[in-house]
Amino acid sequence: MKPQEWRQQLGECVRDLFRSPEMEHFYSLKLTHKRAQIYLLQLGLYVRQRRNFWPQVAANCPEFEVKQRIMSHEYEELIEDEHSKHGHLDLIFRQGREVGLSVDDVLNALPLPTTTAAIYAWFWIARNRPWQEAIAASTIAEWTNDDRLLGDIGGGNCSRLYKIWKQDLNFNDAQMPNFTAHSKADVKHSDMFIDVLEKYVALGREQDVLNTAKESMEIHRAYFGGMAQAMSKAS
Repeated sequence: MKPQEWRQQLGECVRDLFRSPEMEHFYSLKLTHKRAQIYLLQLGLYVRQRRNFWPQVAANCPEFEVKQRIMSHEYEELIEDEHSKHGHLDLIFRQGREVGLSVDDVLNALPLPTTTAAIYAWFWIARNRPWQEAIAASTIAEWTNDDRLLGDIGGGNCSRLYKIWKQDLNFNDAQMPNFTAHSKADVKHSDMFIDVLEKYVALGREQDVLNTAKESMEIHRAYFGGMAQAMSKAS
């Protein structure tokens, strides 16, 4: 398929996620410091575990130029980019401090059962599915922050949370570095692998790739749904 076809069909998988009852519940909750802590602790686990998913995809991929692309992506996440000189986990550390979380709190966070299940599921896809499918499943997670795709239905995840944290906690931009960075960084990352799919997905295998990407979004439903349940029980 051509890049625009990939963008349209993968984009629909993401839009379906944002129309789901789990996401509606998650965004409907009035934010408190305790609920913000729950979100950031589970997000820290998510961000750290994604650093394990992408290397699995690279290990299974025989194409040198694709390995280079993955390593470039991971350098920005782990080492530095224009948003952080210490990697993107540092953005969570900084935002966590604003709601009373220490670095140790983030690093030693206990996963919710749904977070554990989601992490195992994403890792299984990265390790065991054909690398073209695994790339789609991993890269589509970046699309959840792409306002170009989601602006007409309320915006991407970070843009929505930015508005919620500003309204409910009266936070400013400096207090929300993770949201302000990823609403921009993930737009760039959303575009990184479209041409890879065009070049390396064999004719007749497109639906397999789309199905695996859809599975990744279904796992996101479980991940966000679990956080919404936990947050709804917190004051």
